[in-house]
Amino acid sequence: MNHPAPPRSFGCPLALIILASVAAPVPAHAHVKWFAPYIVGAPPQSIGATLTNVWFWTGIALVLAFFLASRAIEKSSAGETILLAMDRITDPLWKRLDDFVRVVIAAFFVAIFAVGGVYLTPDLKTPAEWVSWTQLLIAGLIFSRKTQPLAALGIIALWLLALRDYDVFHLLDYLALGVGVAAYLVLEASSNPEWRNHRFEALRWGVAIALMWSSLEKFAYPDWFYPLVQEKPFLTFGMPRDVFIPMAGVAEFTMGFGLIWTPLVRRCRPSLFSSSSTQPSIRSGEPT
Repeated sequence: MNHPAPPRSFGCPLALIILASVAAPVPAHAHVKWFAPYIVGAPPQSIGATLTNVWFWTGIALVLAFFLASRAIEKSSAGETILLAMDRITDPLWKRLDDFVRVVIAAFFVAIFAVGGVYLTPDLKTPAEWVSWTQLLIAGLIFSRKTQPLAALGIIALWLLALRDYDVFHLLDYLALGVGVAAYLVLEASSNPEWRNHRFEALRWGVAIALMWSSLEKFAYPDWFYPLVQEKPFLTFGMPRDVFIPMAGVAEFTMGFGLIWTPLVRRCRPSLFSSSSTQPSIRSGEPT
């Protein structure tokens, strides 16, 4: 039996929005991890401390309630109407999704060029001016399929150069996302349809791993985030510091894990992460 077309996932556009929304730099000494001082050799918080934290379980309960409510709405007649309306509104974007992603990546590198004196993100400082011009060049290379692989190579090369000045633990925050974006650029430029069909999947995995890694740091090293929430209390939405950090970690991990595992994503995958003409149309409906 055919069902209404599955809802579209906004993971692909949001992936690059997340990439482009890296926060502005703040003063710090030597190394900064997510704009707060950190000590690589500091012992992580025990797993038991997380598992006995009531706010950790509160976050999980809220996530489960949200997923169940979303699924219930999706299966209702009102949900079908909402999804069809979303399809109509976002149809122009989905017809030009690759163009949208390329523009956002390029805009990000132009913004990094404008900041100046950084590798890939505002907190990876460098005195080398040529790095900024390289990132502007990467932005220009993105708009031609012939040069997109060179842009991808430039992204990986800048990550490796940053490794000279920053420790591996610091650079892990940017590994998965950087590799995901680079893989997207290479696959999108490929003339092989089978390879090209995986371009959004690579981007999705890069974003998912980056989100999950960042969330684990909130559980293992919550004290690293104390200076940030003290300096910018509006980030906590009025919640106490020790309530916000574990719940934010749960939310972040859930977003990443959901991108690579949930049934909703698996159901959408054939039509969302492929542009092959052999795949069913997202409007045609799929058997479940």
